[in-house]
Amino acid sequence: MGDRVINGLAIREWGDSARTGILLWPGLGSSRAYFDSIAPFFPFRGVAVDPPGSGSSAPLDPCTSERLVGLARAAAEACGCRAIVGHSLGSYVAMGVAADPPAGFGAAVLIDGGFRAPDDYAELGMPVTSGRAELVAWLEANALRFADWDTAFRELATMIGGEVTPAFEAYIRDVFAETDGEVRERARADRMADLLLGSVDHDVRARAEAIKVPTLLIACGNPRETRETRERTWTRLAESSPLIELRVVESWHHNPILQDPEGASRTIVDWLTPRL
Repeated sequence: MGDRVINGLAIREWGDSARTGILLWPGLGSSRAYFDSIAPFFPFRGVAVDPPGSGSSAPLDPCTSERLVGLARAAAEACGCRAIVGHSLGSYVAMGVAADPPAGFGAAVLIDGGFRAPDDYAELGMPVTSGRAELVAWLEANALRFADWDTAFRELATMIGGEVTPAFEAYIRDVFAETDGEVRERARADRMADLLLGSVDHDVRARAEAIKVPTLLIACGNPRETRETRERTWTRLAESSPLIELRVVESWHHNPILQDPEGASRTIVDWLTPRL
């Protein structure tokens, strides 16, 4: 592995330097370590980033969708990447790159992005339309906390529908820290609020319509209790462009990279390979 910083964005590269580079952008509060578990199954060169304000990356001020996409494009160009994989909130960035791809860019993969309008988030209880201060307070109130590391590993593995493995434990230690006798998320609520607001401040459907490269939209079937709302959202997005291919994996929860790293890698690789 090799680490470097490009325009304030901390990047970790792994795999054979002669192989095709794939930019890997994780979700809210996550870090480049999120993708480490797929490395053994990934025949490409992984170029994983810490999003601005997360891990070792500097925060953006102001944080806007255009600046996030610009950072991703610059990283892709500097590292010779020909595709991008974005998870959750990272899918918004990936879709922005797919709509304005660098030269030689061939494809994008969007893993279980919400792709909701700001009002949709409000309906789910996340106050993205109520101002930054209220969103920061909500994120602080809803931050995950655990009594100890073993509890964190066990409960988080249950939440994602996966198992506690060495790679999973290493990732959790990367994005959580022991503070005041508790295991808490490292990501600061104010920086996560900026990243969230910066990602959802555009018309998702319009950006989907602007996509210029083949794009795989992976939708996860779980949790079942929110399936109807999420299915309506991912179906609407897939119908926005003939370049978007929708694939629903019923057994996956929101974090297939952690839940099923081998299966997630195979799905991504099998789809990307003929397009690069």
